[in-house]
Amino acid sequence: MNIMDIMEIFKTVKKTVNIDIFRKSVFINSQYCNWYNVGNNTILAGIMRNIGYFYKDKLSAEDIQSAGKIYRKYTTIMNCVVGVEILLYIYLVIFPFFLQFMKQQFIISVLALSIIPLLALYLSYIVVNKLYENEIFKTIGEAKKTVFKPTLKNIDEQAFQTYLKTPKKSIYVVLLLAIIFLGYVLTPLTIQHLNRSEKYNSVIRLSNIYLKIVPIASNVYPQRAYAKLKLGQYEAAVADYKLANEYSLSDTYSSDIVGVKTYYMPYKKMLGEFDSAMNEENIEAAKYLLRYEKAVYQLKNKDYKTAYAELNNLVNAYGQNKDVFFSPAYAYYNRGVARAALGDGVGAKADKAKAKSMCPECKFNQETTLIHTP
Repeated sequence: MNIMDIMEIFKTVKKTVNIDIFRKSVFINSQYCNWYNVGNNTILAGIMRNIGYFYKDKLSAEDIQSAGKIYRKYTTIMNCVVGVEILLYIYLVIFPFFLQFMKQQFIISVLALSIIPLLALYLSYIVVNKLYENEIFKTIGEAKKTVFKPTLKNIDEQAFQTYLKTPKKSIYVVLLLAIIFLGYVLTPLTIQHLNRSEKYNSVIRLSNIYLKIVPIASNVYPQRAYAKLKLGQYEAAVADYKLANEYSLSDTYSSDIVGVKTYYMPYKKMLGEFDSAMNEENIEAAKYLLRYEKAVYQLKNKDYKTAYAELNNLVNAYGQNKDVFFSPAYAYYNRGVARAALGDGVGAKADKAKAKSMCPECKFNQETTLIHTP
């Protein structure tokens, strides 16, 4: 055996020792380490891990086993209490008052959202620990409170080996959390795919389930709104787009709302909706888009003169290199439609030819362009 072989053995031993120390450190901080001996004394762990119970005499194996069962019973109760508290907090506080919290200053929101659950959690630990303490005293005997602070030197080797062989429930918890996370992430993508596949009833059914679980999902409301639009449920679609705006804390879907209203709102009232939207819009190019949409809406409703005048203005604005969000090709085409309706066949033919040269692949129509497609 040469020096290199000896060094290799030393490294292997050192590595094994380090792994063993690491595992014992994990064991010490886990719920599996619930007792240890110091000389002829035994210290049991409390549910609150900083609290210990000091017994002047070393407890028997039978007492240790009884204490372990009681400890596992109350840690299970505590874990269930924490789970229930989290769910209640999410569904009774965070979701119902989400918008109110988001409208507050950041520091106020953080304090409001953190103090309540932390206080509830602390009180729960105190109550459950007291119940555990009473049962321990009744079963094992009275003990003096102390600090529960096991070290690598005083943990029981047999308890540690049992811990290594015991299946870890945390694996199942991690697996459950992974499934929940994947469901949270993948379900909106599935809904989007169903929308693109034109399976609108499936979109609504799946969205309803998801929004019952996560009612603040701002990315799902517009998906459901689009499906409702395609099924002719216009007012319900508008309601969903409004919720999407609220929960995204933006006006991203305001144009969609205007677009959907063109399908069911009375003509004169809808013109007022266009005017209100233009008054609220600060971006000039976006205002041009709303003006274009209003003109096309007038065209669809056979108000040809008014529609032609406005489409003419919009085409001229494009010709003057104004920044616009509407499609110039569509503006030319629809001006051609208005001209044809007003008896200007030559002008109509010229506009439609211009539109076709600008966008050969376009299938021109008078449908609104305000609604986002999934």
